[in-house]
Amino acid sequence: MKTKNLSHNGRQRSPARPAGFTLIELLVVIAIIAILAAMLLPALTRAKTKAQGIACINNLKQLQYAWLLYSGDNDDKIVRTGGLQALVTDPNDPAAQPGGPRSNWVLGEVNNTNEDLIRNGLLFPYANGLGIYKCPADRNTAPTGKPTLRSMSMNAWMNPFSDLSELDIQNYVAFRKQTDIRRPTDTWVTIDESHQTINDGWFLVGPHRPNVWDDVPATYHNRAGGLSFADGHAEIRKWTDNTVVNDPRDGGRRDPKSQDLPWLIERSTVRK
Repeated sequence: MKTKNLSHNGRQRSPARPAGFTLIELLVVIAIIAILAAMLLPALTRAKTKAQGIACINNLKQLQYAWLLYSGDNDDKIVRTGGLQALVTDPNDPAAQPGGPRSNWVLGEVNNTNEDLIRNGLLFPYANGLGIYKCPADRNTAPTGKPTLRSMSMNAWMNPFSDLSELDIQNYVAFRKQTDIRRPTDTWVTIDESHQTINDGWFLVGPHRPNVWDDVPATYHNRAGGLSFADGHAEIRKWTDNTVVNDPRDGGRRDPKSQDLPWLIERSTVRK
C-alpha cells in the first residue's frame, strides 16, 4: 500500500514544481534581450565606425610619413605618381623599377591582387606594411573573389609623370619638390577613394574641371572618408555631395548644393 505524501500537519503536499522556466517566462526573457540588443546595437555600430576611422587615420599618417621620408632621401623630390598610362601587370617589369619610366608610388590596377605590385612601388621601402594601403572599413573584393589590397590613391598633382593632358599644368602647379608646396597644412596627398572609381593610384580633381567628379572619395565611415596632408596630419571628412554619397561608378556632376568638390580642388593645387 502506497503512503501519501503528507506534510507535518497532516495535509497532502502539492507536487513539486518542475525545474526550469515556463514558456511565458522564456518569451519574456527573449523580449527583454531583444529590447536591450536594439538599444545597444546603434552604440556598438558607432563605436565600431569610430574605431575603424581611427585605424584609417593611422594608416594615412603612416603613408604620409613614408611620403615625406622618400623626399628626404631623394633631394626633396616628391615620389612619382601616374595614371592609367603608367599601369603595369608585372611587378617585375623593368620599366616599373626605380628609375624606370613607369616607376610609381604604387604599381598596378586595384583589382590585381598581386602583393608585389605594392611591394615594388617606390613608397613601400618607407611604408612596408601591406595593411596600411587599405582602409579597414573597405571590404571590397576583386573579380577573383580575393580582397583588394588598396583603397588609397594619391593627389594627381603630386609629381605626375603621365596623363599630363588631363592636368592644366600651364596654369596650375604640379608639385615636383616639397618646396613647391606653399601650404602644406592645406594640401592633401593621399585619399580613400570609392571602390566604384578606384583603378590606378592617381586621384584626379582640379580647377580646370570645377564641376565634375572624375574620381570619387570613399564614404566608408558613415558618409565620411580619410585624407592625409603634406604637413603629415590626416583627418576624416564628412562628405555631403550626392554624387559622392551615392557612390557612382564613373564619377559625375558636382552637386551644386555641396562645397565638397570646391573644398578638395582648393587643397589639390595652386595657381602659378
